Amino acid sequence: MDEQQVLIRILESGWAQCVDIVRADGGVLFTALVAGLVGSATHCVGMCGPFVISQVTSRMEQLPVEKMSEFRRLTGAALLPYQFGRLSTYCLLGVLAGYFTDSISALTRIWWLGPVLLLAAGLFFLLFGILGLMPHLGGLLPSTGESRWWNKLVGNHARGLFAAPYGWRGYLLGLMLGFIPCGLVYGALVMAAATGAALNGGVVMLVFGLGTVPMLFVTGFVGQYAAQRFRALMVPVGRGLMIINGLVLFALAASMFV
Repeated sequence: MDEQQVLIRILESGWAQCVDIVRADGGVLFTALVAGLVGSATHCVGMCGPFVISQVTSRMEQLPVEKMSEFRRLTGAALLPYQFGRLSTYCLLGVLAGYFTDSISALTRIWWLGPVLLLAAGLFFLLFGILGLMPHLGGLLPSTGESRWWNKLVGNHARGLFAAPYGWRGYLLGLMLGFIPCGLVYGALVMAAATGAALNGGVVMLVFGLGTVPMLFVTGFVGQYAAQRFRALMVPVGRGLMIINGLVLFALAASMFV
């Protein structure tokens, strides 16, 4: 068997694995993608926007004027090393969440653990949407945006990475910031755990993370002020989609109990 045939076999095996994951957890993958897309527009801009703006500003300041171009602005706003680092952290957390549930289910034979976790994730997104439409009730959900211990840790260890967020520095920065305490990430992790499989959990978190990339790119390209204005327009629609997301997860959980 030559190298080309080996490569074809590997690709076929990978494709078959992807098909199996979609068949098993297609509904969860869809809700994870929607959660990432909507959550990034209604929540991540305010929380992660400053990190993105800081990196883009640093990259542009170090670029000679004669090399400045629209393409450079686009690639600078994309922050690919940072995004890859963040996605790597999300995938790792998803793998661990899925493996944990798989291990618990195997040891205890608790078949209903997955559906219960889906119900928990659905409840979270439902409350996230409803409370977002009723700001006076916002205190009912814990806030994770002002974690002083994390801010201190990042300030002490990541200052040099922000100064030159290129290559491995940007990737390492993404790895670190992927662990930022965030309610949306917690909700996505519950969905990943509900799959009951390490690989499936990792894919769920990958899809969720990919959903957050477009809005963070927009934030880096047009600036946080413009992104915040877009966010204000998106909030009512986004919160409504989050409510639908929660209901979809309820339906998926109910189908697993039948």
